[in-house]
Amino acid sequence: MKVLLIYPPITCVGSTSVRSHAPMGLMYLATYIRRIGHQAVLLDALAEGGGKVVKTKGRSRVGLSWGQIKKYIERFKPDVVGISIMFTAYHCDALDLAKRIKSYDPKIVIVLGGSHVSVDPELCLKSKNVDFAVYGEGEITFKKLLEKLNLRKTNYSIIDGLAYRRGKKIIVNPPAELIKNLDDLPFPDWKMLNLAKYDLGDQSQSMTQIMRKPCFTMETSRGCPNHCMYCSSFAVWRHQWRGRSPKNVVDEIEKLIGDFGAREIAFYDDSMSVDRERMKGICEEMIKRKLDIKWSPPNGIAHWTLDEELLVLMKKSGCYRITFGIESGDLETRRWVGKPYDLAQAKKLTQFANSIGYWTTATNIIGFPYETKVQIKRTLDFAIDSGVDNALFFRLGLRPGAPVYEIFKKEGWLPKNLKLLFTENPSLNTKYIKGRELIRLQQEMDQQFWQKRWKNISVIGRIIRKIRSFEDLVYSLKQLGYIYKFGGGFKKLKPKVIEGRV
Repeated sequence: MKVLLIYPPITCVGSTSVRSHAPMGLMYLATYIRRIGHQAVLLDALAEGGGKVVKTKGRSRVGLSWGQIKKYIERFKPDVVGISIMFTAYHCDALDLAKRIKSYDPKIVIVLGGSHVSVDPELCLKSKNVDFAVYGEGEITFKKLLEKLNLRKTNYSIIDGLAYRRGKKIIVNPPAELIKNLDDLPFPDWKMLNLAKYDLGDQSQSMTQIMRKPCFTMETSRGCPNHCMYCSSFAVWRHQWRGRSPKNVVDEIEKLIGDFGAREIAFYDDSMSVDRERMKGICEEMIKRKLDIKWSPPNGIAHWTLDEELLVLMKKSGCYRITFGIESGDLETRRWVGKPYDLAQAKKLTQFANSIGYWTTATNIIGFPYETKVQIKRTLDFAIDSGVDNALFFRLGLRPGAPVYEIFKKEGWLPKNLKLLFTENPSLNTKYIKGRELIRLQQEMDQQFWQKRWKNISVIGRIIRKIRSFEDLVYSLKQLGYIYKFGGGFKKLKPKVIEGRV
């Protein structure tokens, strides 16, 4: 069969600037479909739009127009079109695309997949333009669906992980078993993408810019065993973590180096270091093969799974910056969130990482439903005291399927118009703090971190300790520029909301 997989354009509120990330899920699926004998084409309509923004009525549409997408469909003449919905905020764009495709050719089978679909596959089938929804891990379910469609058979009830319509009734089959051995999957084929449309350099935020170009993304594992209140990834992976073997991982790195001249890898795993021995094995295999590669885990890595020995090994294999998901500096909040891990260990590990040349970042979240301003102060204080080079402070984002979403729903704190929640990302009121005050808190935390962490001559000493080569020197000078920029030129700021220490 001929299958066209589409990452759709997106519509945002106000003006927007979008970085194009390689759609790894669709790349895996398209490569897998090809291996089992079907024709598959991947159209990243967001990236192919070249960052073009069309503004209408306070909204910005980014990506290819419908007319441009239709030309791809006319040329390829697909039997099946799969549309990815990774984020609830953009589900309307996917449904609009499905409607346009059905209007163009009602015979084309429309299949939805992605994180949003996995949270509520039944809801996605309420659109008459959608024929099937694949929820959870997609490869095996999609394979079985194509087999049925190819043979024109309609006994879809035996396909786990599939939602479909039987007459007017929506049927959601039991979830599919997860793939036991991820080494069985083929490496995602980057040749199916127009690499000129992607920024294979900086794909992250603020101070986490890459050291080398081109930088390619990889995933060495799937899932996460944690039960964090704010996370909805379990809708896809069901809290089951599986890792690829060290040999398989490093084989892919070598392929990226050989085929595309990759000089850096960004590992976008949800939880890369769950298996410490596997993590050591990946580093040892990279060292054994003498790969000249830099790498980092921009999504974050669990500090409680690491120790000094492993950090040294990671550094030797090419890791140069590391992001820790701290989320809160308050012990009670951390326990509530689902991260009851030792902050003293996190601080010690951060300081050790700094001492051996890493650039360190910590992610933090404010706006949990029962969090107080005192607890938020502790988050800022820990970010400053831990010695981390960069701290990112985010307001809590609500995603359907995440446990914290249900709490806001139960408490009656969700906006009446849920569409606003997903498209405009408003800051919601919590038990103790108003939404508009959370915005001010976030701003003040950013300002105070930069002022207190990088306010004096010790900046130079901290940077010098990270320099082990000329490449480190060049990178450090670039980072100093970002420090100055985000530190507001080191001007003295007057705290308005967060003052003093707890």
